[in-house]
Amino acid sequence: MKKCISVFLSLCFAFCTMTASYASENQKAASPDFKLQQASKASQITGTVKAINEGAGTIAVTKKFKDKTFEVFAVTDKDTKIAKGKEIKSLHDIKAGDKVAVVYTKKGEVNLAKSISLK
Repeated sequence: MKKCISVFLSLCFAFCTMTASYASENQKAASPDFKLQQASKASQITGTVKAINEGAGTIAVTKKFKDKTFEVFAVTDKDTKIAKGKEIKSLHDIKAGDKVAVVYTKKGEVNLAKSISLK
């Protein structure tokens, strides 16, 4: 009888431990703080400038791949680095039709440009 009780208590302990661990993982995934700690993954598009709006600080870049055309709209801010080689440029220096590489991260619903390299 003592063996049955000790086995039963061991199983209960294991079940409680697994349940607490599972709940903890679900809470981490649902927590906004946990999502903020996850690293933002940077994406890149290399293509042709379709449009640029200096006033709004936006750039639209298109890239044709096989049969599809991809278009990315990105917003620049004061931290966006714009360069051609080692020469620092500004948004004013970019024109429609220029070849560029834009590195951006998703911030909410907006693509935030980290760097723009003119080709």
